[in-house]
Amino acid sequence: MSGQKTLSTKQLAGLLYSMGRTFDGLQSTFMATEEFLRTGNPKVVNSKADYNLLLDLRQAAEHTLHYDYAHHPIDLEYVKSINAQLTRTASMEPGKLRDEHTPVMVNTPLGRYEPPTPDPEAISTLIDNATRRGTGDDLDGAVRLFAGLAKMQPFGDGNKRTALLAANGLLIAGGNSNPLTVPTSDKDRTWFNRELAAYYLNNDQTIISHLASWNRQQTGREEDHADTLFQIPDQALGNHQGGPTL
Repeated sequence: MSGQKTLSTKQLAGLLYSMGRTFDGLQSTFMATEEFLRTGNPKVVNSKADYNLLLDLRQAAEHTLHYDYAHHPIDLEYVKSINAQLTRTASMEPGKLRDEHTPVMVNTPLGRYEPPTPDPEAISTLIDNATRRGTGDDLDGAVRLFAGLAKMQPFGDGNKRTALLAANGLLIAGGNSNPLTVPTSDKDRTWFNRELAAYYLNNDQTIISHLASWNRQQTGREEDHADTLFQIPDQALGNHQGGPTL
């Protein structure tokens, strides 16, 4: 990982909180999410469901942060390896592409979206295009990778989480230490969900520029250079699978 940027605990908490809140109904606060990352204390989160979700998100984020981008490509296997980390809250077979026997139906603000069975070649082409175009500052390329993977819905569950982490991997590999996140406020989630739905159903590209612009604004407001870099607390490593009863 020589030369790679990493994220502060505050930045990582923002990424995990945004995914959990917007994609999976996380009820714990941002402050609780940040405290959980710092200490591993399950008592700071709202419920066992939140605890398991945050364990999955932290595990997948750690995998993304510590991937050897210098020697291994961002490719389909990389994306599958991110989804494979979601062992508690995603599909029965995390990391495995769904087939015709595992249809997915997504309810959106604009109607139901039924993506076709994922085509590995199409996924690889999407990733290749993103990595060829992408640089450390290519936030638009990262958003395109996120939206494209989310639209394809390649896995039985955890698709948007996987897509957002893969897009962040593209930024990390290029040396960009500002994470790509998604809105969590009710007002911003409204436009985000509608524009993502329009991309799913009508291939409307508005979400690409809008989400990139929103992230640039957030970076200007929230950048904190004094925060420490993220490390898993030792006490959080022991009971990684089951977790305590909350």
